[in-house]
Amino acid sequence: MGWIAVGVVVAVLAVFIVVKVTSGPSIANTSNGVASGQDPATASSAITTALATIPASVFDSVGTDGQPVPFTVTAKQPPLASGKLPRVVWYGSEFCPYCAMGRWPLVVALDRFGTFTNLKVTSSANSDGNVPTLSFLRSSFSSPYLDFTPYEVLDRNSNPLQSVPTEVSDLYTTYDGTASGPSKFDSAAGIPFIDVANKFVSAGTPAVWNQNVFPALQGGGPGWVAVAQGLHDPTSTYGVAITAKLLIAQANFITAAICTADGGKPSSVCSTSGVKAASTELAAAKPIS
Repeated sequence: MGWIAVGVVVAVLAVFIVVKVTSGPSIANTSNGVASGQDPATASSAITTALATIPASVFDSVGTDGQPVPFTVTAKQPPLASGKLPRVVWYGSEFCPYCAMGRWPLVVALDRFGTFTNLKVTSSANSDGNVPTLSFLRSSFSSPYLDFTPYEVLDRNSNPLQSVPTEVSDLYTTYDGTASGPSKFDSAAGIPFIDVANKFVSAGTPAVWNQNVFPALQGGGPGWVAVAQGLHDPTSTYGVAITAKLLIAQANFITAAICTADGGKPSSVCSTSGVKAASTELAAAKPIS
């Protein structure tokens, strides 16, 4: 009888843990101990594998989801490249909630062209939503199609994290703006800043990334694994809660921008219907020179 009683207690505890983990924002891996400071934890394989294995059918079923083009399309700009490869630059900070949201579709898009190593997990500042996200700090990205150079300027506590080379600061000033005002390429200066080969630039906060659209991700959200897995089924209850369609559509736009910059490679990605839909929208946008 004693062992039976122990077994019942263990079973009850197990059910409690499962309910706790699946019931909402209160998940252990959102604690500040994992997501704070100058040295964020390495993302688990459960996170990185989920982000890298989203089925092509999901991207195609979402397409652009009716969202506006998230980039300014440029014209007559000097190419941004590393050798023969087009270059993609990220300029952000870990404290920033909109950067937190923006990293999810960026990583998903880049995973279609190459492989990340030592991707990190962090969260935006406690005072800025505590949104679970990824960090590019001390990570690397390998691809035969592009060169990705990310910079995380401040940590989630707004302390200096990475220095930014002058040439990247110049890109930011040219295509985003400065504290005194935006550039002619963007109506609102600010982070996150993404530059795809100087052909497509995104600066500041796109309207679709408004923090209020992401109630499920604030306050720690459901955790990084749950977000990554939720992107596999945007129509599921949880996929809807995290606005997975929005994130997948943003990933399609980023993918389409890279495909335009690298000559449509690989065709297995660039010729898919979801990417083509985004490419059509980018081609129709009025360029700024």
